[in-house]
Amino acid sequence: MKQYTTLIIGIPITAMILSGGVLASSYVSAETDVVDEINITVPESCSLSGTGMNSHNANIANGTYTADIGTTTLHAFCNDSEGFAIYAAGYTGDTIGETNSNKLVGASTNTTIETGLATSAGNPDVSNWAMKLAITQDSGDITGTNAYTIDPAPNTPGGSDASFSQYHVIPNEYTKIAHKNSGTDMTASTGGVKLTTTYAAYISKTQPADTYTGQVIYTLVHPSDAPAPQVSSCQTKVPGVTYMQEFATMTAAEKATILGNMTEDAQYGIKDSRDNKTYCVAKLKDGNIWMTQNLDHDIVTTTNYYTNQNTDIGYNTSTSEYDTATWTAPNATLTDANKSNWVGSNTTPMSYDPGDLYWNGTESDYSDWNTYYNSCTWNSTTQEYENCDESLNPIATYTDTTGESQYHLGNYYNWTAAVAMSDSSSYTTSNELIEQSICPAGWTLPRAGTGNDTFYSLWNEYGFTGSSYTDTNSNNQHDEDEDALWTAPLYFAAGGSFGGALGYIGGSGYFWPPVVNNSNSAGGANFGVGGYVNPSSWPNRYGGNPVRCVARPVASSVAGL
Repeated sequence: MKQYTTLIIGIPITAMILSGGVLASSYVSAETDVVDEINITVPESCSLSGTGMNSHNANIANGTYTADIGTTTLHAFCNDSEGFAIYAAGYTGDTIGETNSNKLVGASTNTTIETGLATSAGNPDVSNWAMKLAITQDSGDITGTNAYTIDPAPNTPGGSDASFSQYHVIPNEYTKIAHKNSGTDMTASTGGVKLTTTYAAYISKTQPADTYTGQVIYTLVHPSDAPAPQVSSCQTKVPGVTYMQEFATMTAAEKATILGNMTEDAQYGIKDSRDNKTYCVAKLKDGNIWMTQNLDHDIVTTTNYYTNQNTDIGYNTSTSEYDTATWTAPNATLTDANKSNWVGSNTTPMSYDPGDLYWNGTESDYSDWNTYYNSCTWNSTTQEYENCDESLNPIATYTDTTGESQYHLGNYYNWTAAVAMSDSSSYTTSNELIEQSICPAGWTLPRAGTGNDTFYSLWNEYGFTGSSYTDTNSNNQHDEDEDALWTAPLYFAAGGSFGGALGYIGGSGYFWPPVVNNSNSAGGANFGVGGYVNPSSWPNRYGGNPVRCVARPVASSVAGL
């Protein structure tokens, strides 16, 4: 029951007899509440880091066994009340489940060392290597019932202890190696929870002399009963290439060899050396190698971080090489914490990172997005939607386990950032082509318009031509023709645009080409799930759009529109 405090004001309770009557004192009752409320949201946050990595080095003579080769300590923090799990898999060559993924590979002899448990010569005498885990008990660790549980190694002999707490084979697919059924202590006085991993190897009497290298990848998932991490469809590396930037110094013949070794439409993985992120790429039907994910590179402000060796700046069209150039971007990437600082200007490069947002384009369309928006309220002050029913949101903050995680939205860049400038306001000539971008060196922004090396020509190859594609339902729902957007290996996410708040996500996809329109706008390409494709739209430069990169050289030298 609500309690009030009543304040009596006026004459004390006194009676005065006047003319034979009683005059009672009066009072005023104040019953006004002041309620002050605070709401603190603690986001779910989990991380996995390692110390002592890449320090597993040993010289092992033929016919001998060596254990405890180096030690890596895995530090896990996770406030998911339902706990988390650690998975591991062989990762040699940045592949999982491939022929050599759980082997050691010789640098010069191209011979391998299998994974196994032999500690001395057997019959046959075969080299092998293995891994072992242990829970540390340092003062900063969580121990007892809150500590890790090391999981059994499936299909592995081991007597009474068939877990990874003894040396066991390197798994060839993601395998749970340890778990914790509750979150960790997140206070500064603790080190989270720690797990150490080390390796052992037996070298046969006939193993050739060489330096053998292998990798194991460790991944945290939560809660503890979450499914194993999904192996991306682009785990296979681009043949003979590790980093995108290697394309910058290749000859035409070398690039032709790489193209010849790639299967059309198949997904391959390749890294950006600037931040070591791996992207899916594919040789598509227009004859070019395209990123099939949006660029997810965060702008940094370190002096000379961007050079002609790592970024698409200083490109010389006459020589098809990169001249000496640097770009120092004055603004770092914005996140949700400071996204209101987005500047509507052509003189400032801006980038926004929405975090790990995914869109399942095979199940969501414009009507789904409208249904979600209709559940929200619009805040005219913050210019954002609030109090939305997240169960209706076609955007998800998860790593999709159904094979569609390539619909990652990536970062949003204004055009000034997309063309790697600190100020683009002086570029006003219509159809002028800007030969630089925020793409990795050796890659460029695709062209706008309808030439041979454009978004249009690519889209045409996969069945959605002209300014629209057939919408036989005429109701903003997917039909067979529209599904070309999702069934083709392009993975063009309908990531919308950004201008202080995200808009049109799930309904439209926008991408930056390097083409000037006028002093305020630049060439753009966009599509909508309702049935249109526009290879020559003209968005304002200060808006944020995704970036896709294509390997140089593109199929032709068409410039502009």
